[in-house]
Amino acid sequence: MARDQPVLPVHPLVTAPEPPPSLPAAPLVSHEKAAKPSRPGLGNRLREKLRGAFSRPPGYRNGFIWFVTGMLRDKRGLIGALAAAWFNLPLAIFGGGAGVVAGAMLGFFGGAGLGGNATSWAADVPVFSTVMDSAMLQGGGILGLIAGAVIGAIAGFAAGLLLPWIGLVSADPAVAAGLFIGQLVVAFLVGVLYTVFQVGAEGWVFRIAGYRQPSRREKELILPVLEDCAHRLGLDKVPPLLMDDDRLPNAYAGARHIIVTRGFLDEFNYDKEPLAGVLCHELTHWRNADPLSGMFVRGVALPLYLAYNVFTWLMDFSRNGLVKVALLFASWPLMVCIRFFLVPLQAAGSRAAEYRADQGAVAAGHRLGIRRVLARFRESFDGARNGWEAAICASHPPNELRLEAVEEPGADYPLPDADGPAIPMPVVVTGSVARD
Repeated sequence: MARDQPVLPVHPLVTAPEPPPSLPAAPLVSHEKAAKPSRPGLGNRLREKLRGAFSRPPGYRNGFIWFVTGMLRDKRGLIGALAAAWFNLPLAIFGGGAGVVAGAMLGFFGGAGLGGNATSWAADVPVFSTVMDSAMLQGGGILGLIAGAVIGAIAGFAAGLLLPWIGLVSADPAVAAGLFIGQLVVAFLVGVLYTVFQVGAEGWVFRIAGYRQPSRREKELILPVLEDCAHRLGLDKVPPLLMDDDRLPNAYAGARHIIVTRGFLDEFNYDKEPLAGVLCHELTHWRNADPLSGMFVRGVALPLYLAYNVFTWLMDFSRNGLVKVALLFASWPLMVCIRFFLVPLQAAGSRAAEYRADQGAVAAGHRLGIRRVLARFRESFDGARNGWEAAICASHPPNELRLEAVEEPGADYPLPDADGPAIPMPVVVTGSVARD
């Protein structure tokens, strides 16, 4: 961006963007079309390559501000990644599981023993004493099992989480403080290096995944819509467009690219209004640095994910039942940590980003387009999910709630939705066999 052009605000989220009045009316510039100044020398050419590899959305003065904005966007996911991968959470989960087993056993036998002693006063009553002994024996054991399991889980979890640090502090507080700060520094360094690699190699990774440059006809259809959406959102350039030949309808934003599937174009018969709604949605993700935020959180949690993937690969590779059981016993705290702690925190930030991106399409004047897309795909783009995944781990909110959030105030949207998918009619197949 030239020095005499206005700089868009950096830190606020793009939820209801409007183009600044002083925004120049110059045509938008696509990264893939931008003419590069001819500069002699290998060093200048290398700088131009790096600048293209780390091109950022407009409104960020430099790459450092862009990175910091993206890194701190999802604070819940970042805290979860730090705790899970660097501060004993898997050990605490293992301690909680061991505490459940030990506490349940101690509680069961202790409760059963107390139950027998509690009915000694009724020993002289023949039938009543037998009934009371049986009831108190079983009831005391069950109550003791429940209480012991709860107490054991809390004690084991706290011991696994805090005892290593308590031991370090009691031995040498300075060493403990240095280790704590050192782990934070290493965690952020790993996250930054992972994010830099993902951003720099994004074009190469996408091409390896099968995404391709759009054809002439696809450019003629999509690029004018993409540039108009960017102008409506106050953006003076657009990221490169890539096409995915997958027949599943989808569109998504990377840190430096926008991807549209052929299935999306086919689903809406190449209608520009739903295409504009989705492109505004993805441009808002791109402008808000949401993909960058996800990369950084995954990078901070990288040791945990790598360890879990290694265990998973070994279990798939091994054919020995005992080895699989041993690997499962060793890796279950990692699975619980990822499944029930890290992923839900990351998913909560992702769902909030989806609502913001929907509002970006509304603010750009494509409420109808984004609503048609949300109404058509009633199960979002996440596929089949169980109850835990739908409520806690889903990266996208329920489409019905997203529809409600983009509705025009005062307008009536009755069910069944006019833009919804066609309801399949039941087909009854009958047959008869003619006999002579």
